[in-house]
Amino acid sequence: MLEAVSLSCRRGQRRVFSDLSVKLEAGQCCLVSGPNGSGKTSLLRILANIAQADAGQLLWHERPVQRNDSDYRRNLMYGGHAPGLNANLSVQENLDSLLLQDRVAWERQDYDQALRAGGLLAYRRVPLRQLSAGQRRRVFLVRLSLSNRPLWILDEQLTALDSAGQHFLGELIAQHLQRQGAVILTSHQALPWKLDVQHLDLGSAC
Repeated sequence: MLEAVSLSCRRGQRRVFSDLSVKLEAGQCCLVSGPNGSGKTSLLRILANIAQADAGQLLWHERPVQRNDSDYRRNLMYGGHAPGLNANLSVQENLDSLLLQDRVAWERQDYDQALRAGGLLAYRRVPLRQLSAGQRRRVFLVRLSLSNRPLWILDEQLTALDSAGQHFLGELIAQHLQRQGAVILTSHQALPWKLDVQHLDLGSAC
């Protein structure tokens, strides 16, 4: 599904990683680990085609991914450190806008079920600025649950989540893998789920 071949990344004069390759098939999950500064976020941004590697190639279904590749972007969902939400809009207004952007045709029943599963049904009319960091993270997870994109690239999505939120994310990932989607993610903490996960340690890859 996704293959990165001989990627190299530098920050200024410092080499972050070089000659790094990773391959992700349908139904697979890869956990990227490593100490601070090892390039976890840089790698995920390269894989999401948000940033460009200094060397190497990114392939999607064996096709080279071009810069600003709209077809590739339509097949992936990227979750960065910040949820990318408008604090002045309500939970529902944010989701309506994002799902329209994602071109997701959703049913009201599915929408309400996703809000309920994310613990946000009672907050749908509440402005984002009144929610905690963990609740804001859950808004992105609800968006993720309603997306139909096969590739998820998730950077530190466990951050600020309580045990219920972590369980919600784990269920989403497990269901996505069962549907033959693929996930690559980073986490500073051990994953609290029993999943068959590949490991890529950037601490040893540098």
